[in-house]
Amino acid sequence: MNIYVDIDGTICDSVGGRYDEASPIPQHIDKINALYEEGNRITYYTARGQNSGKDYSDLTYNQLIGWGCKFHDLIMNHKPAYDLMICDKTKRIEEL
Repeated sequence: MNIYVDIDGTICDSVGGRYDEASPIPQHIDKINALYEEGNRITYYTARGQNSGKDYSDLTYNQLIGWGCKFHDLIMNHKPAYDLMICDKTKRIEEL
């Protein structure tokens, strides 16, 4: 499967856009890593910098590596703006 995983609020907690102070949620990362180990393609995506124009690519990549995240791709600054997503394929991390 091709699995896209949001970062903030899914595998880490970050408050008020202070991405440099984000703290990982190890049990959530473990769930995604297990999906990776099963042979799924993991792409992390985030809206970090989408509105501000600030480049958080290096910070985000280094966080993922430092937190032990296994993944194939990282997509920055490209997340649809929505308040509610309704999709037959959508799952919350808690449902995995």
